[in-house]
Amino acid sequence: MQKDGATFSQCYYEHASNLTGPGHASLLTGCYPSHTGIVGNDFCDIRTDECVYCVADADGAVSATQLEMPTVGDKLRERDPRSKVVGVSLKDRAAILMCGKGASTCVWFDDASGTWTTSQAFPRPTWLTSLNKEVSCTTYSKRQWTMQIPASLDPAYDSVRAEGAFAGGDNAFPHDVLPATSKDFVASVMLSPFSMDMVFDAASMALKKERLGKDGSPDLLCVGVSTTDYVGHVFGPDSREVQELYVRADKRIERFIDELDQRVGRANYVLIITSDHGVAPIPEVIRDLPQQQGARIDAGRVMRKEIRAIVDSVLTLRFGPPRTSSYVRAIHAPSLYLNDTAVSALNRAEVLATSVGALRKHPGLGIVTTRDTLALGDCPDGTDEATCRYLRNSFHAARTGDIVLYPKRYWVFGTNTATHGTPHDYDRYVPMMLLGGRIKPQRSKEMVAPVDIAPTIAAWFGLSIGPVDGSPLPLK
Repeated sequence: MQKDGATFSQCYYEHASNLTGPGHASLLTGCYPSHTGIVGNDFCDIRTDECVYCVADADGAVSATQLEMPTVGDKLRERDPRSKVVGVSLKDRAAILMCGKGASTCVWFDDASGTWTTSQAFPRPTWLTSLNKEVSCTTYSKRQWTMQIPASLDPAYDSVRAEGAFAGGDNAFPHDVLPATSKDFVASVMLSPFSMDMVFDAASMALKKERLGKDGSPDLLCVGVSTTDYVGHVFGPDSREVQELYVRADKRIERFIDELDQRVGRANYVLIITSDHGVAPIPEVIRDLPQQQGARIDAGRVMRKEIRAIVDSVLTLRFGPPRTSSYVRAIHAPSLYLNDTAVSALNRAEVLATSVGALRKHPGLGIVTTRDTLALGDCPDGTDEATCRYLRNSFHAARTGDIVLYPKRYWVFGTNTATHGTPHDYDRYVPMMLLGGRIKPQRSKEMVAPVDIAPTIAAWFGLSIGPVDGSPLPLK
């Protein structure tokens, strides 16, 4: 990719809510959450008065119903129904939000059943039965994940304090996939490079069965490699596990490029590699890094139960106990939704001011503001213009919470070993690499963003995708 393709070393999201749903929704719409409506993995919508998963629909299935902008794939098939738009991922939201409403095929791995599946929102692929037979997680029962990086390359330590543990095991290599009869078997496969092999095997089958790139109509194959996210959440971005996983990812992508070259031809495809978000370092690790200098980095965790307790405490003190169990309806980071039943009879401005004032005293919160402030286009006090732009790009009038809060730098929400979801640079930074077609070898330090992918593809195919937040990539 680096030798023969285009590499952009300065690729950053310019939205604040760097989570799986918002990221994947941005990739092929060219738009930020303010336009896609996907403000989080879960959110509440004041128009319907419902709190939903980002790919949930009214029929109880999963689909792109919540996505409020068309994808490049939607526009491609609208112009030429012979074009195929295919999505493959371990996560339903990754495949669905990249493909859009008009996907010709969209499959993902269902953890509960341990099988590949789709939903009634998409045509059922004729090869789904074959996929479950040939790309089964049971293949990896009792398999072992061993280290491959030689000690001479000075890899990361195998285990550090604060790392999580492999499903059914510990935090040191080798990692053993559990027997297929174990209740945590699927989790152990997902947390290993074998789940990455499953995704690429599924993508390979889609390439063959759908005969992608075999006629005059352009096709789009969207592949979500969620294994990196699973492993990173448990072991942290600087772990030996993540390093070992990327060694295997490199080899697996090599095989995929070889297959594309053989089946489609290098001149007839473009492969684009990016990500839906970045990641923060483990708070407990980075906090203690400078100890030898007698210093300590301010880092830690913000727990949802703390946030709820703070709001309930100050509002109870000011207005008395709520009419319901809590003044808080839901917390779907970065949004806090107030319980309308509890606050409807109260002075809204006073409720918000009291809550925000108390939350700003939390040592780990860096930004605490309200939907009303963002609706006016105003910056929260002390926020620089760039961060304010990221907040605006994540704001949706109907889906952003009554109160919006983001952790300080090196602070994170929740108990995952490592996580993401903030406007900080480490959560916004992702790779951007292209190979094939008319792409010339080039390395660029120009600032680009993942939302630039959709207008780039649209320009190649002469598609009109309307006003978007991205611009065509500055390719030579």
